[in-house]
Amino acid sequence: MISFADLISAIRHRIRLVLLVGGVVFLAIAALGFTRPRAYTATSSILVDLTERDPVSANSANGSDNSSVLESVIGTQQDIIRSDAVLSDVVQRSPQFQSAALGDTPTERNQNGLTMLRRDLAISSEKGSNVIRLSLTAKSPEAAAKTLNLIVDTFLTKQVTLRSGNARGNAKWYDARTRDVRDRLEAAQSRLSDFQRQHGIVGMNRMDVEADRVRNLSTELVAAQAAAAVAQSKSGSTAQPEVAQSTIVQDLQRESGLQAGKVAELSKTLGPNHPDMLAANAQLAALRGQLASARSVQAQALTAASSAAGRRESSIRADLAAQQTRMLALSGVQDQLNVLQRDVDAARATYDTVRQRYNEATLQSEVSQANASRLDRAVPPTLPSKPNLILWIIAAIVMGAGAGLAAAIGQEMLAPRLRTPSGTASALDLDVIADMTDIKSGTTGWRAPRKEAMA
Repeated sequence: MISFADLISAIRHRIRLVLLVGGVVFLAIAALGFTRPRAYTATSSILVDLTERDPVSANSANGSDNSSVLESVIGTQQDIIRSDAVLSDVVQRSPQFQSAALGDTPTERNQNGLTMLRRDLAISSEKGSNVIRLSLTAKSPEAAAKTLNLIVDTFLTKQVTLRSGNARGNAKWYDARTRDVRDRLEAAQSRLSDFQRQHGIVGMNRMDVEADRVRNLSTELVAAQAAAAVAQSKSGSTAQPEVAQSTIVQDLQRESGLQAGKVAELSKTLGPNHPDMLAANAQLAALRGQLASARSVQAQALTAASSAAGRRESSIRADLAAQQTRMLALSGVQDQLNVLQRDVDAARATYDTVRQRYNEATLQSEVSQANASRLDRAVPPTLPSKPNLILWIIAAIVMGAGAGLAAAIGQEMLAPRLRTPSGTASALDLDVIADMTDIKSGTTGWRAPRKEAMA
C-alpha cells in the first residue's frame, strides 16, 4: 500500500500528467457548460394591500394581524395568478406561445403554451410578508421580462374584473329583490290602512289614548260626585253662608237695619198712626219683603246648582261607562292592529336591508382599483439562470483536479517506484542506511533526473 508521503511525492513527480488530464477534463466540462442551451429568469414582486378600506362602508375591516388570515389572502392571490383566467389571457396575447411548434390548432397551442407557462412560472412569498415574488424562465431575457410583466398586468386587471363582476351580479340580484320586497311593503301598508279606516282607528297607540281617557273620566267623576254632594247639602236652605254672603242680601240687610233704626227713633216722638210713622213702617216692611225674596232667590240658585252637579255626575258616569265599553271592544281590534303593524315593520326592515345591500353592491361594481400593486417591473436579466456558468466552472476545476490526481495515482499504482526512505524500507523490508535524494544536480524543475533512494 502506498503511503501518504509516497503519494505526495508521486503526484509531485507526475505533475505534468496531473495538469494534462485535469486540463483536458476542465476544458471538456467547461465546453459542455458553455454549449448547453441557456435560459434566463426574470423576477418581479407584487404588494398585496391588506389595509385597504372598503370604499362602500366605513365599518369595513382593517388589515388583520392574524397570520392565518394573511396566509389565506396571500394564498388566494397566488392561486389567482396561477389560474386559467390569468395565464390563458397571457398565452393568447404572447406571440411566443402561438407558434406552430406548439400545435396545429389554436386550442392545442393554447393548451401547450399554458402548460409551459405554468412550468416556467414560480411564485413564492415569505411567511408574515404581504409581498408575492414571481419569477419566469424563458429562452431569451427579453421574452422572460416581457411575459412576466404581462402576467402581472393581467393579474391586476383580472383582480379588478373579478371584484367588480361579482358585485355587478350581486347588484342585479338585489335590484330584483328590491322590487319584490317593495311590493310586499306596499301590500302590508295597504292592509294596515284599510283596517284602520274600517274600525275608525287613527294611529297605532289607540289603546293608550283610550286608557288615558278612562283615567281622566274617572278623575272627573270623583270630582263631580264630591261637588254634587256639597251642592245637595246646600240645596233649598236660606241659612247657608252663600245666601248671607250675597251682595244683594247684604245690601238689603243693611238698608233694613237702617230703616229699623229710623222707625225706632220716630217711635220716640211720634205715635203709631202718625203719617211719618206709617210711612217709615211701610218702607221697613217693603225692605224686609225684598230681603226675604232675595234670600229665596239665592236658595233657589243653590238648588239649581245642586241639580246641575247631579246632571254632570250622571253625564260623566255615562261617558265613563261608554269609554270602558269601547275599550273592551277595541281590545281585540288592537291585537289585530298590532299584528298588521308588525307585518309592516318587518317588510320595511327587509326593504331597507335589501336596498342598502343593493347600493353597496352597485358602488362595489364601480371599483376600479385593485388591492395589489406592483413593487418592481421585470427587466431582462444579464446572466443566464441555466446553466449556472460559475457552478459549471467550479465543477470543471474540481473534476479536472480529481481526474488528474486519479490519473497520477493510477499510474503510480501500476508502475510503483521507490521515492521516500520510509516507502523504500517498507517495500524492500530493509533498513535505509543513506538518503541521497537531497543531493543537488545540475538540472532542476520538471526535467530534473529521478533520484532514487539507496538501500
